[in-house]
Amino acid sequence: MGTFSFSAAVPGGDSAAIREIVRPLKAKVGVSAVMLDTGESVSVGDEAFYPMQSVYKFPLALSVLKRVDQEVLNLDQKVHVTRDQLPEKTWSPLRDRFPQGGEFPLKELLRFSVQESDNNACDILFSLIGGPAAVQKDLKEWGVENMNVKYTEADTHRNHEWQYSNSARPSAVTFLFRMFDEGKILKKDTQLFLWDMMASCATGAERLKGLLPKEYVVAHKTGTGGALPDGAVSAINDAGIIVLPGGRRMAVTVFVMNSKDSPAVCEGTIASVARWLCTEWEAAGGVKK
Repeated sequence: MGTFSFSAAVPGGDSAAIREIVRPLKAKVGVSAVMLDTGESVSVGDEAFYPMQSVYKFPLALSVLKRVDQEVLNLDQKVHVTRDQLPEKTWSPLRDRFPQGGEFPLKELLRFSVQESDNNACDILFSLIGGPAAVQKDLKEWGVENMNVKYTEADTHRNHEWQYSNSARPSAVTFLFRMFDEGKILKKDTQLFLWDMMASCATGAERLKGLLPKEYVVAHKTGTGGALPDGAVSAINDAGIIVLPGGRRMAVTVFVMNSKDSPAVCEGTIASVARWLCTEWEAAGGVKK
């Protein structure tokens, strides 16, 4: 359905500016941004693979909604959720509100997974489509390379090293958002449904959105890892589409891996990258200062 490339890179000075923003972090940082109208792109640290964490709930949602478009699933269909499907010791607003389970419309499980990053809802969605392998197959069909979806949330809680296997290069995630924005994956109604959920994302307010004025619309999906034995944080991520006040759209992915800085410091760096891209990146139509 597409080729994995961006049409025009921007001057190296832009990459240097991003590198300067992220330089103080004691972490591996990957950044990818592309203007969706021109294809101009900029990246830093894109040679590496980073643990996506809950950013992978975006391709999962695409796979679920693809099946809605195919009439295999229906957004209003009821999904029976048992208490056993709501394990503790994982992030789950669904379990907190409905500890005994119940009957939930598919669209509500998607909302929990995308908007609130619910891990149990994520795994229930995986169970409906055939697991991570189904998402990986869809990614191949969509022409997305350098992205790996191998394990469920329950899997990575059993073996914390597996979080690094649900991985991607930043440009792969940016490419997937570009395909989504161009309507190459979903039909119009399901595309708008997912867009609205991501634009109302309840997590990561201090990341891509953190330093942008309210007139900037950010439709995004966050990902957050846990503490490692050495005290580092495995991942602080955010990825999505930023709509600038003039209507131009930019796909942005920022991954922070194995940081020895606090989550708040990492979030502030992500916010600074987004602000620079939106206000000073030449390709975004801003004025360099």
